[in-house]
Amino acid sequence: MLDRLLEQAEKVSQIIVWIGGGLLIFAAILTTLEVILRKFANFSFGGADEIAGYIFAISTSFAFAFATLHRAHVRIDALYIRLPQPVRLFLDVVGFLLLGGFLLLMAERSYNVWWNSFENSSVSITPLVTPLALPQGFWFAGMVFFFIVFALMLLRIISAAFARDWNRIAALVGPRGIEEEVEEEREHALAELDREHSRMNDKKGN
Repeated sequence: MLDRLLEQAEKVSQIIVWIGGGLLIFAAILTTLEVILRKFANFSFGGADEIAGYIFAISTSFAFAFATLHRAHVRIDALYIRLPQPVRLFLDVVGFLLLGGFLLLMAERSYNVWWNSFENSSVSITPLVTPLALPQGFWFAGMVFFFIVFALMLLRIISAAFARDWNRIAALVGPRGIEEEVEEEREHALAELDREHSRMNDKKGN
């Protein structure tokens, strides 16, 4: 049950990350156009930096869940890899809980910021006069999504601990090994080759 829910959460987070990546590319293009127009045409449509800031904050908050599911948070493991397996597993769980606690604090602050903007109908002091509750609401929603994922992972860790399934806990919160990263890259490369072969076969068929 929990594994199925985590799989669904991973699929949703993957879609959201792709959307966030597209929005970041849009923000980069918008900012580039703004700079070029200012330099060569002495013209500015205004608000590019503001929109880019909103997009960055929203995409980052939603990416927390994806990074946690894929164990993509940066770790310094020079000492970690020299420790016994039980100690490493303990540190993995403690690190996971500390990450959740830190982001819980961030979620509380983001909620306070959003609620204050909503209650006071705050707007940005810019030409766009953006109702701040709108982008801040999406920002806070990203935090909420992370905590749904965090709660599912925590429940799965607890159930695995009762079953003494230490390998499952390591797979949930342990660092990614070199072999695992190589295997993932290999799978991506094979999938890309399959897509390329499909395109070539389609062209030959036409």
